[in-house]
Amino acid sequence: MKKKAKQGQLRSHKAPRAKTKNVAYAFPPTSQKHKSVKGFTRTVPGSLLFINSFTGAGATARLDPAGNYTYVGSLSGFSRWTHVVGAPSGGILFYDANTGNGATAKLDAAGNYTFVGSLSGFGNWTHITSANENGLLFYNAITGAGATALLDANGKYTFVSSLSGFSKWTHIVGTPSGGILFYDATTGNGATAKLDAAGNYTYVGPLTGFGNWTHITSANKNGLLFVNTITGAGATALLDGNGKYTFVSSLSGFSSWTHIVGTPNGGILFYNGLTGNGATGRLDAGGNYAYTAPLTGFGSWTHIVGV
Repeated sequence: MKKKAKQGQLRSHKAPRAKTKNVAYAFPPTSQKHKSVKGFTRTVPGSLLFINSFTGAGATARLDPAGNYTYVGSLSGFSRWTHVVGAPSGGILFYDANTGNGATAKLDAAGNYTFVGSLSGFGNWTHITSANENGLLFYNAITGAGATALLDANGKYTFVSSLSGFSKWTHIVGTPSGGILFYDATTGNGATAKLDAAGNYTYVGPLTGFGNWTHITSANKNGLLFVNTITGAGATALLDGNGKYTFVSSLSGFSSWTHIVGTPNGGILFYNGLTGNGATGRLDAGGNYAYTAPLTGFGSWTHIVGV
C-alpha cells in the first residue's frame, strides 16, 4: 500500500481517569474453583471468553496455535457490557458506554476465569483495543478523543494518558507486538501507530488502497486477518511493534461470520451468532493463513475475546 506524507502527532488533553470503586451492580462471575495464583503471569496464550450481555451467560475455552479448540467451562452472572476487551497478557476489561462503568478480570492459559474488581469514571468511547502485552487504546469516533491505559495479567488497571485529534475510523486493531492499525471502511484509508510497553502512544503514518473489509482481527505476534463476510474475500498482513505494515496475501472462500477472534498464539475462531456454527484457523508468524476445522453447537454470544 502506498504511504502518504507523515502526519503530526496527536495532541494530549486532560480526561477523567477510571477510579476503583465498590458499587452495587452485578459483576462478572468469580469462579471460586478456578482462582488464579497471585502474581501469576501467562506464558502460553490461547484462551477464549464468551459472553452474552443480554442473558449474563458466559463460557471459556482454549484455542491452541494449530487452531484446535477445547471447551473449558460455563459461567454466569455477567452484567450488560457494551465492550469486552482482552489484553495479550490475560487481563480482561469490561466497559459500559451507557454508564461509564467498567470492571476487570483475568483469564489464565488454561482458560480459568477470575473476576478482579469494578471501575468507574470512564469517558465515552466507541472503540477499545489492546496492543502490546498490557496496553489499551480508547477512542471516540465522534469527538476524536482518545486515551491509553495498562491492564496487566492480574487484571490491574492503570490509566496512562489522554489523546486528541484522531480521524474517523470504523475499525481499530492492535497486535500483541504493539502495532495499531486504523481503517475506514467508507474510504479505504488507514493509518498505523504503536503503543509501547508503558502505554505511550506514537503515530507512525497513513496508508491508502485498502479493500472493503467487514472484520479485521489480530492473531500471532504481528499478524492481521482481513475478511469481508459478504463477498467471502480475505487477506493477511503483518504489523510489527514499530507500526510497520506489510501485506502478505489475498484469500477467498470465507463464510458469513458475525465474529472473528484471534489469539496471541495464532489461533483464530470464526463464529456465526445466527446459526451457532463456527470454525477455526491459524495464522503463523509469517502471516500465512490455514484453515483448521469446522465447529457446531455454539450457544448465543454477543462478545468473544481471545487472549
